[in-house]
Amino acid sequence: MTTHTDQDSSVRSSIHVAVPPERAFEVFTSGIDTWWIREHHLLPGELKEVGIDPHEGGRLWEQNDAGEVCAWGRVLTWDPPRTFAFAWLIGTDWQPPAPDAPSSRVTVTFTPTDTGTQVDLVHDRLDAHGPGWPGMRASVAGEGGWPTLLQRYGAAV
Repeated sequence: MTTHTDQDSSVRSSIHVAVPPERAFEVFTSGIDTWWIREHHLLPGELKEVGIDPHEGGRLWEQNDAGEVCAWGRVLTWDPPRTFAFAWLIGTDWQPPAPDAPSSRVTVTFTPTDTGTQVDLVHDRLDAHGPGWPGMRASVAGEGGWPTLLQRYGAAV
């Protein structure tokens, strides 16, 4: 697995998984609750579930143990098994976002290889979050960010 942080407003992380792109896409999207870090949630209480509505315009959401639901992303591209992209609505305050929150973009591509699938994740446009965005870039690129999430994803695959 590799991770690269540009001096610009993007983070790139990759992992190779030994399954076909269809399975890799399925585990990344419909299986997100199996690999998402349980401590990564915005609502109070415990994270009960995290999910993705499988269509363009769908939500990335979490539900806590009290039944409250928070949408923290919006599906921009749903093209199984090649590409999944979403608007990251979480701001630099790491609180539940307003419906009109500015967004960065996360694009995940699934490329077949001789031994499985190359999964490349690019989280870009982080500067759209305004002041404090370099701290967010450091967080999503660092320990507990996309590199850790992709390791957990790879184990779930």
